[in-house]
Amino acid sequence: MSRPKPDTAVPEDPAWKSLRLDELTLTRKEGFAAFAEAPDYPRPPDMTMVELKALGPAAKEEHDLARRRFLANLRPIKTVQADGLIADLTDVLEAGLDQPNWEAKGMAAVDAFPGLGKTTVGLSFAKRVHNDLIRQHGRFTAAGHERWPVIRVGMMGDTTVKDFNWAMLEFFAHSGRNSGTANSFLSRALDCAVSCESRLLLVDDLQFLRFRSIRGTELANQFKTIANEFPLMILFIGYDLRKKGLYEDPQLERRITPLELAPFTIKNEAGRMQWRSFLLSLEQRVVLADKYPGMLADDLSDHLYARCSGHIGSLMTLVKRACLRAIRTGEERLTPDLLTHVKPDRAAREQQAQWEELLASGMKTSRPRNHRKQG
Repeated sequence: MSRPKPDTAVPEDPAWKSLRLDELTLTRKEGFAAFAEAPDYPRPPDMTMVELKALGPAAKEEHDLARRRFLANLRPIKTVQADGLIADLTDVLEAGLDQPNWEAKGMAAVDAFPGLGKTTVGLSFAKRVHNDLIRQHGRFTAAGHERWPVIRVGMMGDTTVKDFNWAMLEFFAHSGRNSGTANSFLSRALDCAVSCESRLLLVDDLQFLRFRSIRGTELANQFKTIANEFPLMILFIGYDLRKKGLYEDPQLERRITPLELAPFTIKNEAGRMQWRSFLLSLEQRVVLADKYPGMLADDLSDHLYARCSGHIGSLMTLVKRACLRAIRTGEERLTPDLLTHVKPDRAAREQQAQWEELLASGMKTSRPRNHRKQG
């Protein structure tokens, strides 16, 4: 059976506007490859306020557009939590890479609240797997098939076994995905995974699956079949997976390694140091003409923690939007007043007043001991 060829190779042109719409989705192999192999979006040149004001209208508009695109495509910032999670995932993956194909491969489940970056970390891991295996073994297998190290499937609330098997075929753009039974779809997907030497199946949004329903039970059994028959690791991503019944199946409970991604905490000095380190890294990504060292890590540390309660997703959204507002208004720096005009997500807003009270009273602080303001 011949392998379907991609419509186009991964674009070598770093300009993201060259990507077609279907290459931006992670549900197809070309889209995932475009995501995994795309270079970092180019950082616009840093300018002082004098240099920015000297730009003509057209040049200023072009510079602002470049800054907007850069902010929209910020690469993930490494954190202690993310590094620990990727190390755990690498353990599970590498333990199965050289196992005989008849032995069941590893399964892991990243279970964390929304807004903590679990999908971002999962995709970062999958990106590394894709690039590492292609670099080590080439784009084509010894049999001449395209090498696709990673398969990604997103879950929905009404996903059936047939839907899931079809989604794997859709990822490969297999010609046999237009008709067939659940079992025939699975057989074709297995043929693709074996021929293309896939080593990781990423299943995102697993919380949508109702494990205690008939469909949920059927899919749980399907996951066991895939772990037994496919030569790859399965990585589940979701939240409240234990409460939703993922581990009620004895076999899955024994085979899935549960992993977590914790929010930033300021309850001890180590947590406060991690928070400051992250803000310093984020500060380096800010492309504002009037920014200064310590703008985030010193002057806005408490304010930012109160606005996001340690959830990285809420924080990144807040800072990106605030930077865009600072660019539009010409303020070109982040201040408490500007940030108060940027609306947070509902969960962050509900916890904001409580954190503001704790931080203002001195009962809590986000600053490490050696970086607290005196007086």
